[in-house]
Amino acid sequence: MKLGELYSRPLQEVLQELNLVDMKVHTDDDGEVKAVELKYGEKSVEKKKETTWR
Repeated sequence: MKLGELYSRPLQEVLQELNLVDMKVHTDDDGEVKAVELKYGEKSVEKKKETTWR
């Protein structure tokens, strides 16, 4: 996916094509959530195993 395509499509649609690979929750000393970081990456494409007959 190109950057222009990312910006032109709804975020929900884009995220359906990706996997969540990391999540970080940042809190203050009192345990209040201050930020959440979500990292998405490509869905892994499983290669189809082919049998070669000889």
